[in-house]
Amino acid sequence: MDNVHDILDRAFNAHSAGQFDAALQDYTWLFDATSERDSDVAPLRLSYVLNAWAKLAEEYLPARQALVALRERDSERLLAGDGSDIEGDSVLFNDVRAINDKLGDAQHTYQLFQRLPASLARECANSALPSMMACGDFTLAHTYLPHPDAHLGDYAAEVSAHVATLDLLSDAGMSELLATVYNYMTEVRLILELLEGYGDHAAATRLRQQAAALVTSAEARACIDAEFAHPGTTLDAMVELQNAALI
Repeated sequence: MDNVHDILDRAFNAHSAGQFDAALQDYTWLFDATSERDSDVAPLRLSYVLNAWAKLAEEYLPARQALVALRERDSERLLAGDGSDIEGDSVLFNDVRAINDKLGDAQHTYQLFQRLPASLARECANSALPSMMACGDFTLAHTYLPHPDAHLGDYAAEVSAHVATLDLLSDAGMSELLATVYNYMTEVRLILELLEGYGDHAAATRLRQQAAALVTSAEARACIDAEFAHPGTTLDAMVELQNAALI
């Protein structure tokens, strides 16, 4: 695994130079090479590798075809399993979901999810929720998140506990605060979309009002309020902080 970063750099350079086939070969190899769950490079698979592969697919049809083939291969592996490895199968489903997100194919994720055994479906539901809603099945989505108030309350408690450990006077602490708020707001928006789509507008209004109040950190609440007032504020702040660190 020591050469993964070198090969990723090589793939980036080949892509930039217009050597699309060489880049595709490296991205294909990298995706499988970073599949080990306990590996230090595993997080690269659905971030740098898949993002770069998807960008190549916009310019190079064989790259898109290879991405579809990978999606089909992993879907078949998932459906052919005997259900004994719930954790491994849930990781595989998340891979397929991430690929479908890049392909703009929520329908495939939704249909694949409906074919999963019940035990695996429960494990994969959170990953599949956006695709269920994108396909208009808010009733199914609601069955996997029947108590959004409790869910948001638990998440807010986790946010509060984590932020309490941060040194918010440091750039690293502030960066972690912004990332935590970004993830929290992503979940908040998912819940609000589900409730609105399901027709529970009163609950959506209530949770929108409670989203900041549930978090005990004043700094986090300020970020949440800013994000509600001007969507994208948190991401912009994250980028600005990262850019400042490079100067």
